[in-house]
Amino acid sequence: MIDIHSHLIPGVDDGSQSLEESLSLLNQAEQDGITELVTTPHFMKNGEFRTKAPELVQRFNELKQAYTGSIRLHLGNELYIHPDLPELLGKDKILTLAESDYILVEFPFQNYKDEYDEILYELALRYRIIIAHPERYSYVQEDPNFCLRWLNEGYYLQANQSSLFKKETKKVLISMIEHGFISFVASDAHNVHRPCVLSETREFLAEEFGEQFAVQLTQENPEKILKNEPIVQEYREIKKKKKHFLWL
Repeated sequence: MIDIHSHLIPGVDDGSQSLEESLSLLNQAEQDGITELVTTPHFMKNGEFRTKAPELVQRFNELKQAYTGSIRLHLGNELYIHPDLPELLGKDKILTLAESDYILVEFPFQNYKDEYDEILYELALRYRIIIAHPERYSYVQEDPNFCLRWLNEGYYLQANQSSLFKKETKKVLISMIEHGFISFVASDAHNVHRPCVLSETREFLAEEFGEQFAVQLTQENPEKILKNEPIVQEYREIKKKKKHFLWL
């Protein structure tokens, strides 16, 4: 399995806060069956986490040197939406995923502004866009077809493995998976409470949707990011169920 979203560089965001914690999470990932991993520290231009690429590369290399396990490590960013992202990427101030053309983009959890579509359009002229954990956004939970505004533009969606086991996200995420919305499942690991695991989710996907589908979301599609290859996705609109009223 390949994990494309995690926060394992110590002390740069709300993920791991020490080298020891990072190594513990990596050992957990290795035991879980993860073979390659992209660590994606937050970058928020107007927020708390603004560590630029040169320092991230240095800290990433320190982590690689300290880690003696078998997982192949890669570096990227989780980019909080901002008008300056195209310029910052062009100047190598922030990072794509594993030096590919793919970028991982995050939005506010409560409110989505139309101007974000304009930023995404500009980014899509140069990069392949992956939307981070859409099932966690309130506007997607209210109407999962909100994602069609992204899917119709050719953007990809990445779900968090933990969302399949939480009451507030499980139902909407399963529906999104059934309709082909999701191209990747990742750990979004931060700490012991948000662990670096994928095997339970992979087993769930295999039981519900078949082995090949589970492999596609946890291995094949993530591998195409590392190889910088395009991904074919097929999806369909989620039809709303009609309410039936019982008249007495």
